[in-house]
Amino acid sequence: MNVSYDLAPRNGTAAATAEADPAAPARRSVVDACSLVYDSAGWRAYLNRLGENAPEYLDVFSASFCRYFEASHAAYREALAVRWQDAVDVLLPPGRPPFDLAAHLADRQRQGVTAEFAMGSAERLPDGRTVNTWLLETVREARDRIHVWAGISLRDPAAALREVEGSLAAGASGLCVIPFLDGTDPADPRFAPVWDAAASARLPVWLHTGHHFARSRSTGLGSWRTVEALAARHRELLLVAGHAGWPDVRETLLTAARHPGVHLEFSSHRPRHMAKPGSGWEPLLHHARGLARDRVMFGTSTWVNPGPTAPLADELAELPLPDDVITAWLSGNAEALVARSAGAHGG
Repeated sequence: MNVSYDLAPRNGTAAATAEADPAAPARRSVVDACSLVYDSAGWRAYLNRLGENAPEYLDVFSASFCRYFEASHAAYREALAVRWQDAVDVLLPPGRPPFDLAAHLADRQRQGVTAEFAMGSAERLPDGRTVNTWLLETVREARDRIHVWAGISLRDPAAALREVEGSLAAGASGLCVIPFLDGTDPADPRFAPVWDAAASARLPVWLHTGHHFARSRSTGLGSWRTVEALAARHRELLLVAGHAGWPDVRETLLTAARHPGVHLEFSSHRPRHMAKPGSGWEPLLHHARGLARDRVMFGTSTWVNPGPTAPLADELAELPLPDDVITAWLSGNAEALVARSAGAHGG
């Protein structure tokens, strides 16, 4: 992955306490197409899911996690050498400040983020609710800015379908699926009712695609071939290839050329690396003025590059791209996807 760690740390609370600079120039509008909005219990559920299914992530991204949660990297590495659960405790010590929605929204506004697609999960919290339920209830009054994409697990097809139906009824505006964590192939015919339900409701589905670090899971789980299979079988399904299928960006983009409901977003990757030879992003930049113009979206993955969103957006704006392409990728395409989905069920 093209990641680096030179942005200022951010934990979603501390950074949001800084006062906005009234003299700061107006920023470009940004829609974050891959955001994580959790309280401490939600983050623990997220990290536990990684630890149970892909513990390699807690190792590979140790520095990133520690910067985001403002934890001691030395203490984290020492704990991780014993048990991954102990490392999670280092990131989430007792007494962390509670999630503050107003502070989060204020920080997003300072960064120029006008909306975000917040990825949930079906994991259970200590109070019995799912992360999806907590997220939908917590941001109820801010759903014009925080669009909840309910996370579903494909380990149980019937449970996944219930989660889709329940989340849709509660106000979810999209879905999120991470195949390598489930260890299942989304294109398995058993899951057809799930995709039919999403297509019928015009719920976009963010699908983790491309490279992952889980050594116990096949690299083919969530590839561009998965996107191709789903798009071919479910013609009305709106799909977002998370991380753009990197390193198979060309194949993912060509899949989008065949299917009008397929989009790409490049969260977890730094825009400043895209123009470098060998980055794997050459096809995206080559086709930026054509096919890719209206199919690509900006995203952050929140903790992967632990810092403010604005500098990441600025990196995109500094690429050798026309201004209209930059605007489309930063916000226009995501806004169009929201409008396309909302229009199917009356807003």
